[in-house]
Amino acid sequence: MKTILLSSICLLFVSTGPLLAQTVEITPFGGYRFGGEVADATTGAKYGFEDSPAYGLFLDWGPAKSDAKVELLWSRQDSSLNFHGAYGLNKVGLTIDEIQLGGLAEMGHNRFREYVSAHVGATYFSTDNYGSDTRFSLGIGAGAKFFVTKNIVLRADLRGFCTVVDSESALIYYNGVTVARFSGSTLWQGQATIGVGVAF
Repeated sequence: MKTILLSSICLLFVSTGPLLAQTVEITPFGGYRFGGEVADATTGAKYGFEDSPAYGLFLDWGPAKSDAKVELLWSRQDSSLNFHGAYGLNKVGLTIDEIQLGGLAEMGHNRFREYVSAHVGATYFSTDNYGSDTRFSLGIGAGAKFFVTKNIVLRADLRGFCTVVDSESALIYYNGVTVARFSGSTLWQGQATIGVGVAF
């Protein structure tokens, strides 16, 4: 995941380096993520990810006074899966990281600006010693920014993540046995966040 993050940051700077007048926004955020499930490898029963808080960072970079910006997004959810005693397991901790690079289009140049965005990248699933996996993912979002001052911005964001998976791929292992697999060909999650950022 560190390699993906560093590569994305390098691409961000290379793609915008020739621009003379540029703006940068760095916005930490917190919120809530929901949705997503896996299937029991034997019975096919579905186990949903626990809806839980999410946090992360937006990094926007683009020409000054332009409606378009390049955006790097990192978002983490600390969730869990409850197997209710199946295979001798109950609640298993699950961390889901989204690292994506894309574009953002703003509407308006006043203090209040609406926007839409689209991203591509990777989703990293990590469990408490029961396996991990990285998958290609897409993201779409919409939201609004309010500039309290020239350098302080409030941001509200509503976003959907689509992770491309394989129903034959295992996600959770226990004692060498596959416990849970991805369900279907895509995994969808939604996320709502708010943040306070700096622009310069």
